[in-house]
Amino acid sequence: MQIKFGAYDIITHELDNKLSVQILSDLGEVTMHESGDGQHDFPNGVGCKILDAKVKPEAKGLKRYSFGDYTFILGINFAGDLLLFYSQKLYVSKKLINGHDTLTLAFLTDPKA
Repeated sequence: MQIKFGAYDIITHELDNKLSVQILSDLGEVTMHESGDGQHDFPNGVGCKILDAKVKPEAKGLKRYSFGDYTFILGINFAGDLLLFYSQKLYVSKKLINGHDTLTLAFLTDPKA
């Protein structure tokens, strides 16, 4: 599934009970950073920043998205960074796929249990 959220394109796909989330932008290369980088006060979040963007993305309010059993919330702060908030019951890892930062979200336990 692909969604457009402000200046960001979010591409998701589910495989083997894991959700992969890739965030891209036409404005430039997107890099991800952990929530500890001062972007917000929530422990379960990942920030995304467009490197060397000539135009700063506009702020956008929070919106919830669900993909199967996975739910997360997206928002764009006034600095133009995309913030992705997720459930505390998820395991989150970051890896490179086709040269782009990609998140893999997986439940710590079976969501239907």
